[in-house]
Amino acid sequence: MRLLQQRLCMICATILSLGIFFALTGTSFAMPNHAKVSSSDPGINSTIAKAPNKVTVTALENMKPGPANSNLFVYGPSGDLISQGDAKVDLNNPKQMSVNIKPEKNGVYVVRWTTVSSDDNDPAQGAFVFTVGTATGSSAQQAQPTAAPKASAPAATTTSSSNSGPSIWTAVISGAIALLVGLGVGFGLGRTRQPAPTADEPTRTPVS
Repeated sequence: MRLLQQRLCMICATILSLGIFFALTGTSFAMPNHAKVSSSDPGINSTIAKAPNKVTVTALENMKPGPANSNLFVYGPSGDLISQGDAKVDLNNPKQMSVNIKPEKNGVYVVRWTTVSSDDNDPAQGAFVFTVGTATGSSAQQAQPTAAPKASAPAATTTSSSNSGPSIWTAVISGAIALLVGLGVGFGLGRTRQPAPTADEPTRTPVS
């Protein structure tokens, strides 16, 4: 009977631990996408024959309009800022944003982007390149923004950066806490449910 009670206590402790774990880490694995750029026209790292007059990007989430929130900065092979004014978010499709540019000679064009998601207000930024004309140099050089901007613009990296939410360590620590709490409760239940001495089992008196 006592063994059965101990097993029931352990089952209760396990269920409690799982409940606490999922309560603490319910959002730990829901990594937000933010409004990161997922595609563009011209395409990211693509090579095209003729320089475009406009650059358009598509984000994973709706972007908040306004240059202070979402914008594009395009640099030509010379390193000059060639985007004409601020980028505009398409109000009919807030996942798209475009800016007119002044085409330059053949070479590598750098596009730096900044966005603020209208879904969760989180910022993101990054950069990519496309090449006009015959691709030259190593593929590694083409894949990195190498132009040296001559005009000031918000700094950005080739990899999108933003607050990416809780890390896996949050889940690990929360799980450990939940397990300790559950085992503690189970141990307490086991102690409180120990059967009292019956008439056939006299209470032992400590020897002085």
